[in-house]
Amino acid sequence: MMRPYESPHHAVVAFQLLNEKVTYLHSGSEVSDAPCEDWFFEIGSITKVFTAILLCLLVEEGRIDPQALVRDMSDTLKDVPEWITPERLISHTSGLPNYFMPLWKALLRQQPDGPYAAFSREDLLAWFRNRRGRPRPSTDRHVYSNLGVGLLGEAMAILEGKPFVELLVEKVTGPMALKDTTDHLDSGQHNRFANPKTTRGKSIPPWTFQALAAAGCLRSTAQDLARFASVVIRAANTPKTALDRAIHRSTLPLYGLGPKGAMAPTAQCSGWLLVTPDNREPGFLFHNGGTAGSSCALYVNPERNAAFAILSNNGVAGNIWGSTKLNWSKPMKHASELFAMG
Repeated sequence: MMRPYESPHHAVVAFQLLNEKVTYLHSGSEVSDAPCEDWFFEIGSITKVFTAILLCLLVEEGRIDPQALVRDMSDTLKDVPEWITPERLISHTSGLPNYFMPLWKALLRQQPDGPYAAFSREDLLAWFRNRRGRPRPSTDRHVYSNLGVGLLGEAMAILEGKPFVELLVEKVTGPMALKDTTDHLDSGQHNRFANPKTTRGKSIPPWTFQALAAAGCLRSTAQDLARFASVVIRAANTPKTALDRAIHRSTLPLYGLGPKGAMAPTAQCSGWLLVTPDNREPGFLFHNGGTAGSSCALYVNPERNAAFAILSNNGVAGNIWGSTKLNWSKPMKHASELFAMG
């Protein structure tokens, strides 16, 4: 499963967690003298899983009704369409597009530090203000939306009166002791950062975020993601604390992506996808992430007490041919086989 990410120019790190024992693997170039499990990578859209847990925790605390209107959370959000709820945003059923401008415009306006770097909260609010009066989509359907999850993050930040990342650290990553899961690296951490690269091995700047941070701002290490997976497994199996219950809530299916809306072989949870490719085996939770210069994937199977992840500074996910080859490698099939072996 590491092979589609590998080359002499890129660093690839993976972990396998089985019954609380963690094994780390590395191939390709070296990032620093630190152990490979301590190297930092952009994790892109895996950030959405953390955003979902934050939402579920605020639900547990009675701060948010997941089925209430986002526009009612604050007068600042009054221009958000009247049918959009937190649950619709985190399940990608809000009807919002993936991006805040047509793709062709985004390609013409490429920025060195990513497509979200200059999009501020005011830009986000103006985007909705300029679309007032547009009709609700005629049918509910699943459309992956970075814009939607970014809006959710800003809505929670506005409600709680603090920046999204600060709120995330206070309520989620801090209590989990994920000291190396963050949006900004200090000097010591930066020395362990795998500089993002294109599939050809050309170094490019990491992405930065403003208003849409909740959709993809985080960087992390294999060791932190292994710790996170361990917490998810424990919480999904035996939730005890409010945070445990929030994690458990995030793993429950909300929208079926199978034939005629069936919950198998794939269902959308809060952030996670629940994948059940074989009815004879327990399903597993999945999310991947990609920027222009980094690609990663995280798989967690609570019933098997197992998880694994792959992190790389290879922009496979942002390259059409690279992502095609990754799909051809059948990662879900291999994931199912690995969990079955465990």
